[in-house]
Amino acid sequence: MKFSPVLILICLAACTQTRPVATTTTSASAGNFGTCNDPVDLRLSPDGRSAQLLTDVSYVDPGGMRWLAPKGWMVDGASIPQPFWSVIGGPWEGKYRFASILHDVACDQKKRPWDQSAMMFYNAMRCSGVHEIKAKVMYYAVYKFGPHWPPPGVTGAMADIFRGPAHHALSRKPPRPATREDVRRIEDFVSKKNPSLKEIQADVLRNATAP
Repeated sequence: MKFSPVLILICLAACTQTRPVATTTTSASAGNFGTCNDPVDLRLSPDGRSAQLLTDVSYVDPGGMRWLAPKGWMVDGASIPQPFWSVIGGPWEGKYRFASILHDVACDQKKRPWDQSAMMFYNAMRCSGVHEIKAKVMYYAVYKFGPHWPPPGVTGAMADIFRGPAHHALSRKPPRPATREDVRRIEDFVSKKNPSLKEIQADVLRNATAP
């Protein structure tokens, strides 16, 4: 049997292709939520609330941006409204811990916009294996009740221009403390509608601007 030169070249190309090598990247099969393969190693303080990072904790979001919680940093879970701990546990528990630490540091450093940090928090939760509904409830929590700050490097009246109407409504005054009723309402809203993140943002804005 004779083979044409073209057929031989096709066979050689197929035989020399390498298979993808498995990595330690953690991402959801239904979508890319970034890379979160660093272990979390921390030492709890005597107060039972704060903790010191014993190693760097890093995360690369779906856009390729690296977020770092550096070794030695003190974290306490304060960036997550405490009433919502009942939804997913304390800040050092289970799959939620990775994203909680990164969000704490992002809120302390304020190097990137607060809404970008909230988005990172959601993606890091999903990357760590947190269920979509729980992750959206917690995203709603930090988007509405978490720390808000002007864009980095922008102050005064110029901050409102860069902030836009949604940021202006949420950033011009500190958010009120979350309540148990807030937890119940948000859980009900997310579990029944499974809204997109944009729909969550719109719902937060409606409540923020309501008379």
